[in-house]
Amino acid sequence: MLKVGIIGCGLMGSLHARTLRQMPDVQIAALYNRSREKAEQLSAEVGGSVYDSYERLLDTDVDAVWVATPDHLHAEIAIAALEAGKHLFLEKVIATSPEDASSIVAASAKRPDLKAMTAYPLRFAPGYRKMKEILSRPDSGNVLQAWSMRTHFLVPTTRVYDKYRDHYYDTPNWYFDGSDKAGPIYSHASHDYDLLHWYGGDIESVFAYGASSPAAGGVNDAFTLAVRYTSGAIAHVSTPWVTRVENDATGVATDRLTIVNTNGELILKEDSGPEERIHFAENDMWEKLNGHFVSCIRDNVQPLVSLEDGWRAIAVSEAAIRSLRERREVAVDYGPAAGRREAASGGRNE
Repeated sequence: MLKVGIIGCGLMGSLHARTLRQMPDVQIAALYNRSREKAEQLSAEVGGSVYDSYERLLDTDVDAVWVATPDHLHAEIAIAALEAGKHLFLEKVIATSPEDASSIVAASAKRPDLKAMTAYPLRFAPGYRKMKEILSRPDSGNVLQAWSMRTHFLVPTTRVYDKYRDHYYDTPNWYFDGSDKAGPIYSHASHDYDLLHWYGGDIESVFAYGASSPAAGGVNDAFTLAVRYTSGAIAHVSTPWVTRVENDATGVATDRLTIVNTNGELILKEDSGPEERIHFAENDMWEKLNGHFVSCIRDNVQPLVSLEDGWRAIAVSEAAIRSLRERREVAVDYGPAAGRREAASGGRNE
């Protein structure tokens, strides 16, 4: 039986706990939330003892912890979990500064016996996984251009519909706290930065434009980001919160094929044949994401998404914020974490 602790019992922590509860030989054993009431409510649903601090939870015999607190609180808790000998499932973004992200990666490097993973669920959605499978073929060609525009509608103090979880929720206050690390260009778009890395390799530089709706309190809830890969390819990303019509469209064009994922339907066109359409009616990414990490712990294999991958997304986020502030193209600084990742993977974009 794998004993799990949940640290942060809000929107994401509750989602992961409910998903884990359905898995055989997994027990939700311990929960902590800054507001004890939320932890108690979740405990009544999924089981587990409620603790008054994350430190006391880490003193228990749980095997692994799922950290789903607000982004700016991740570093201290994640490092403490690793030092306590717990496998770490860490929500994105892994931190809100390169220094904190590097500290988490360094703490994980000291405990190679522990599994640690950044929670980027789009890698486990069937359409995006199929895109990776096709792009990884030897005959897929070289990436020339990529794009990801996934539109949302989020308004402060208003309940919003989440298409990925198929329910309504209250917008967390820290989404619109006025800092430059709030808003979609840093947090929500990190999903897309991770996809771009996964599909095309390192991002060399970015140029960002942003706008703010009257309700956003100065947060750039509309933005577009132009991207240049190290390979010379280009891309763009936009995950605005101002779009009342929600639509997902992610695509990659190589010198041999084009593949587009629009709301779960893939359109593939290769030079050698007619256009092909593949429709995915179901999206089981939450089950696949959590199940993958549980399997990594049990089978002693490395997770598909590492903490270093989380760090790389942070590096793009930081460059995007700086570009937005300075109104110029900004180089992405991967720092030492990228070197550790390349050494571990043999330089391959896995």
